[in-house]
Amino acid sequence: MKKSVQMCLYLLIFFQLVPHSVLCETDLLPNDPVELGIHYLELELYDKAYAAFDAARKQEPSSGIYCYIGIVLQEQNRLSEAVDAYQKALTYIAPKPIHSTAHLHLGIVYKAQGKLQLAETHLNESLVGTSDTVQAYIHLGETYLLQHQLEEAEKAYRHSIQLNPIYTESYYGLGRVKELQNNFRSAIHQYRLAIEKNPYVPDAYYRLSLLLRRINKIEDAEAALTDFKRMKDYSDNVHRFRETIYKNPNSPILYLKLGELHEQHENLSDSIRVYQTAITLYPTYIPVYHSLGKVLIEKRELEKATAVYNKIAEIQPTDVQAYLKLGVIYINRSQYEHAIVSFKQAINVDKTSAEAYNNLARVYAGLGEKTVEAVELAMKAIEISPISKYYDTLAYSYYRNKQYSEALEAIEYALTLTPGHKAYESLRSDIQEKIK
Repeated sequence: MKKSVQMCLYLLIFFQLVPHSVLCETDLLPNDPVELGIHYLELELYDKAYAAFDAARKQEPSSGIYCYIGIVLQEQNRLSEAVDAYQKALTYIAPKPIHSTAHLHLGIVYKAQGKLQLAETHLNESLVGTSDTVQAYIHLGETYLLQHQLEEAEKAYRHSIQLNPIYTESYYGLGRVKELQNNFRSAIHQYRLAIEKNPYVPDAYYRLSLLLRRINKIEDAEAALTDFKRMKDYSDNVHRFRETIYKNPNSPILYLKLGELHEQHENLSDSIRVYQTAITLYPTYIPVYHSLGKVLIEKRELEKATAVYNKIAEIQPTDVQAYLKLGVIYINRSQYEHAIVSFKQAINVDKTSAEAYNNLARVYAGLGEKTVEAVELAMKAIEISPISKYYDTLAYSYYRNKQYSEALEAIEYALTLTPGHKAYESLRSDIQEKIK
């Protein structure tokens, strides 16, 4: 759904606009209708995007404006109207890249409509003005493939890979070419490359499964078919969510659920994008910040995660989980003073947070500072919640405070609660060495 937007954003250069950044709906929206349209387009709010671009068209029609209008109509599957907009774009004087964009999208739309000769003409025309457009070669390859012009299709796909080897469509297209040429092993290789580039596209798994069966690799074929079913189910669910979001634009929980769906399939990049869109649209909806922060931590993007949890604390200063997460992030960033402040803030917000007392004790003990206070904090955590990991912290705090007998008693109790825990056993060995 986002491909058209990404392909045409370089039009901004020719409008000499300020570089676009994501805005919250509560922020001051751009006065310029083109910037406003781009803002809504990136958020997939197509009705609003169309209204903004149409306002720009009424002020000053141009080739670029009609390209943007065409993109919106294309995203809404209003293909005939999109064709009209792109053709209108070609009637205005404009830099070559903008006309190339209009030709590119005309080719894509005509291909979708089954008008393959027109698609081929416009895709080739797009390369006259801008010869290094990867998407043009990919769509040209598909157009040739649909016409069974296999050599031309292969040339186009290979050219797209030479320009940029990241697109899964190039390898999938080459796989289709090789399959139609009965070169099954080469086709299998290309399908596997397609999956390597993007493991979330079902079709490559399906074609791979069919060919593996053809060469009697039945077990591998079954595995590929299982992956196909899983990815098809995932793809269908994403589509259903998007349709529901489009029909219910004021339901932030739908974005949250869509992001969680991406997470379940380990598609963290798409989950981040969905969460960021939700935050832009609903800047005070706390659950989506927590989900975004969790994914950023998983991706080890700790600076960004810090900003997210700080934003939660700014919006909702009583959110103890935000301070706890911040403290742990700061420890991982070796910013211990910030971690101490965060855990203290958590305690101020919730005097019953055993985790906050435990974590602060652990930091003090680890730094070898305030070890007496570390023991007191660890005992407070146990008083609230007597679980093994808090006894481990108490043992460690005693150990750092050179109270080895007390430390041994605490870690032995932790091991009675969680027998065989490797870290606890290691600490017990360290304590026993001190007692000898």
